[in-house]
Amino acid sequence: MSDSAAQPADHTPPHGSAREADALHAERHPLYQGDPADGLSAQDEAALSADSFELELPAPPIAVPTARDKVKSRDKNGPPSHRDDIVIPDYTLLKRIGSGAYGEVWLAQSVTGALRAVKIVWREDFELTRTFHREFQGIQQFEPISRGHPCLVHILHVGWNEPRGFYYCVMELADDAEDGAHISDVKTYVPRTLTTDMKRHGRLDPFFCRDAGVYMADALHYMHNHGLTHRDIKPSNIIFVGGVCKLADIGLVAAFGERTFVGTEGFVPPEGPGTPQADIYSLGKVLYEMSSGKDRMEFPEVPDNLSDEEWPFWVDLNRVICQACEADLTRRFANASDFAEALQQVGGVRPESFVRRFSRAATLTTLASFLVAGSWVMGRHQLEWSYEIPAPVKPLPVLPARPQTPTPGKPWQNWRKQWFTYKQDRHVADLPLDGDLFGKFLGDSRAAAYEVVPSLLPDKSVLPAALIAAEDADAFCAWMTAEDRRTGRLDPDHEYAWRAISLPPTFSTSKPKPGHSAIRCEIVSVKFGSLNIASTPAGAEVLDGDRLMGRTPLSLPKVRADSFSYEIVLPGYKPETASGKLKQGQSISFNLRLKATGSVVFGKAWQNSLGIKFVPLGKAMLATIETRRKDFDEFAKATNQPPVDGRVLNADPDLPVSMVNRSEAEQFCRWLTDRERAQGLLEPDQEYRLPSDDEWSMAAYLSREIGSTPAERSLRIEGIYPWGFIWPPPAKSGNFLDKSADKTGKQAIPKYEDGFAGPAPVGSFRADGRGLHDLSGNLWEWVSDSWNAMPDQGVLRGGAYTTAERQELLASYRRHATAADRYPDAGFRLLLWNIGQMAREDED
Repeated sequence: MSDSAAQPADHTPPHGSAREADALHAERHPLYQGDPADGLSAQDEAALSADSFELELPAPPIAVPTARDKVKSRDKNGPPSHRDDIVIPDYTLLKRIGSGAYGEVWLAQSVTGALRAVKIVWREDFELTRTFHREFQGIQQFEPISRGHPCLVHILHVGWNEPRGFYYCVMELADDAEDGAHISDVKTYVPRTLTTDMKRHGRLDPFFCRDAGVYMADALHYMHNHGLTHRDIKPSNIIFVGGVCKLADIGLVAAFGERTFVGTEGFVPPEGPGTPQADIYSLGKVLYEMSSGKDRMEFPEVPDNLSDEEWPFWVDLNRVICQACEADLTRRFANASDFAEALQQVGGVRPESFVRRFSRAATLTTLASFLVAGSWVMGRHQLEWSYEIPAPVKPLPVLPARPQTPTPGKPWQNWRKQWFTYKQDRHVADLPLDGDLFGKFLGDSRAAAYEVVPSLLPDKSVLPAALIAAEDADAFCAWMTAEDRRTGRLDPDHEYAWRAISLPPTFSTSKPKPGHSAIRCEIVSVKFGSLNIASTPAGAEVLDGDRLMGRTPLSLPKVRADSFSYEIVLPGYKPETASGKLKQGQSISFNLRLKATGSVVFGKAWQNSLGIKFVPLGKAMLATIETRRKDFDEFAKATNQPPVDGRVLNADPDLPVSMVNRSEAEQFCRWLTDRERAQGLLEPDQEYRLPSDDEWSMAAYLSREIGSTPAERSLRIEGIYPWGFIWPPPAKSGNFLDKSADKTGKQAIPKYEDGFAGPAPVGSFRADGRGLHDLSGNLWEWVSDSWNAMPDQGVLRGGAYTTAERQELLASYRRHATAADRYPDAGFRLLLWNIGQMAREDED
């Protein structure tokens, strides 16, 4: 969203013409070669008209302007522009809410009544066509991943209007700056951005700044991991949706290496935009404006309205911001993940530096000198002065004292109000561990065998001391360390330890169990060493148990001097272990060479054990070809499948297998899953299956369709084919019923010839932009859904070499079939998924 997104414009577009609505689907697919109306006969146009249907839209919140309103608008704003006469399929444009150098943003209402933001980018605004195409490519790359992170604005749909010379994208709508997520009046709607928040509130709460920074840095890390950079991060491009801050204005998103100079002065680093570290610099400047209330050009000036309570936290936060805004790349954060981690640690307790202690002592000495001098002057002139007694005022609330960490030479109290006395180099508990506290540590989740015996203290009182085993004493000390660190009473450089003690004789007659003893807790310094872990290839996760420490190459400057073991994990490679025993002050380096396993890595093209290539489809992986005869032959031999009349497996191995019912296709998926899990190519939570009906639609470039079953969804979307938007299909678009199969031409697609009278070897026709072959034609393909509520009723998608009807080749057409039947023109395609994670995310 641009800088002017916060400035609403009282302008409502008139309704578009029917001719424009007919042209809106043009050029929305790479195979499109001209105007969709070119070359259509009168019969074709009549058929299109007959197949179309009307959908009554809900009334928009803003009334359609009358003729008098249009005259008033023309007198006030001048004659209408061609940009005001826009039609977006399934949306009513209500008002323009923002505009800038890279497009316009409109408030729109969908056919369901939902409010959305529609960004329109015009070709005429760009000096060069390739620059316009580059921006569209940025949208193409960003759209599939935009819904993968909660702090990225979700792109719900992208469209292209070649005749009018623009593309558009439908996005989540920002909250209203006044009413929040519940927009009551669209006439007064103003998008809520960081800019509007800072105008209303000035300097923002530093704790909010830290938390928002963590989320946005994590969103950047997600984008960078997918090879994209934002290039224009600034307050007006950070919107709020449902109260959550999100990175917006995806029109400037680009792949790594796009060095075209874009962005906003003051937010662009010295080396220019287009790199992950440049995005980190921009986000740092945004956090500076949020936390200081100052303009980014004043960086690094300190705000003058910080309270004493805010000062320590703000200084800690500003330290991280300054590192993010370093002009020297070598001193800036290497990646957004490191930036987010540093922000998460803001506010943690750190040892006070010598300079800080010296400065405080000097300040107190100076103040004391002034007080002494002032008292002397007051004593000399006391009789000459007169004064008034001010009216009583309400005292300021007394803030709770901050927890104190252990200080050498001074007693210390822990979170349980237990006292520790400093002895030599450590603090030692005044009393032994008592049974009551040990019982609270055990709670309901930990089992232990122990005794509680009365112990006579020096003041003649009796303490119920706990006699416990060494492993329970270790666990208790770890629990106390975690609790005192959580409450701020213990810093990371100290921890609990214990030593066994002998209790004085008491009137108890029980004897301790072997290996059990009373203990006294101590606070000792933690001994550290350092680790450096690298891997080839880089980017592997370093895990300490279930805790992610980071990705290689990773430097761990403070690791406890003890035995350690880290697991190095990278999808597609065999896990490795970095382990050993670290001594105090020691530094150990690992450079691990990971061994490829050939296993699947979701998000990257992959070839399985049958030689079938898979490409990403949302969060899943889809086979680029239909399952072949030779693939099914391996399954049939391995599982002793009986012969089936009409099913050929021993000839033409690259032809797609047919005469397979839905159950047999599902059995093939289970067999291949078990085989490749045993080979180490699949994880236990990954498996093959048939695509769902919605996933097949997603592969055919369809948005989510209305209806709860395939029967209800069939033909809901008109005019879109797997190859594009024109009929008849362009040459070599697929294997359909053509002149090769019908010499008379009476049943074949007019003037279409693909060269195959029957099924063609898979991959014979050109793939789409993702590498998918034969999504339309060759064989109908089973999907996993049932036609309706009856489980024995199946669904076939995509058409076959026997198909010539235009309606049956629409991407939205479903063929009703009995799931148990076999068809000579039907086969199947594989989908690989992480169990429970569908390819398409929910958009709302």
